Amino acid sequence: MNPTELYNLWAPEGALWSKWVKPVLFAQTPLAVSAYEQTQWRSLNVAWAPSMDSRSAVILDLPEDEAVCWGLALASRGFRPVPLYNGAPGVSAVVNVGRIVGALHDLAQDLVEMPLTTDSPPVFLLDANRLGGSAVVSPGRFDNRWSVFPQDFPSATFLLAHGLRAVVLAQRHTNAPQHDLVHVLLRWQEAGLETLACDVQSNQPPTTIRVSRPGNFRALWYRALVVAGLRRNSAGGFGAVVPEPSQSSGYG
Repeated sequence: MNPTELYNLWAPEGALWSKWVKPVLFAQTPLAVSAYEQTQWRSLNVAWAPSMDSRSAVILDLPEDEAVCWGLALASRGFRPVPLYNGAPGVSAVVNVGRIVGALHDLAQDLVEMPLTTDSPPVFLLDANRLGGSAVVSPGRFDNRWSVFPQDFPSATFLLAHGLRAVVLAQRHTNAPQHDLVHVLLRWQEAGLETLACDVQSNQPPTTIRVSRPGNFRALWYRALVVAGLRRNSAGGFGAVVPEPSQSSGYG
């Protein structure tokens, strides 16, 4: 399957949410096998997931390939997976995206067989490791850390216009959104969308959360400030080698 065919499976023409699918990882040859075999996603317990009549969108903010696999489990219930991965792969990368690439390839055919329509509610897929965590960003490493911005998601107006009334943030072991997601969720919350969160491992139903106003919220220079600390990739998304510090000559 070539990159265009793979991308079109995850972002089919005519599907409502396809314009938000990030193309960065679809051009990559899978070098790492997904941690999930092609059938393993079927055993995931999605008892926590909102019902199809709840008019909810879902954000899966999970490490490595987990969001892809949980996304397939939700697709079997009628949600449309929307991959938002925006960090390019590279040698000695700060963020390991190999398993995500593997999962996008391995599970694409399963996605085709799902009972999805062009307006199925979205489940947005994110890598919880996107900001690098405690990884050391040193010279010579491929810095592919990335961040999400409100522009990476549909606006609250768009979601409401298409019948959605709530968004569920699904993570591991926490209900608190990562800092970059706060800027997205608060905009939706202020526009009237109910914001809920849950732990995918708990099987407990989502509970309502109140997203607090972060610093720089709606600041015109917020995006520029964040991007200034990241490295853009010439092929799209984020990722570039950290340069060695320049050496100066002189006497002293």
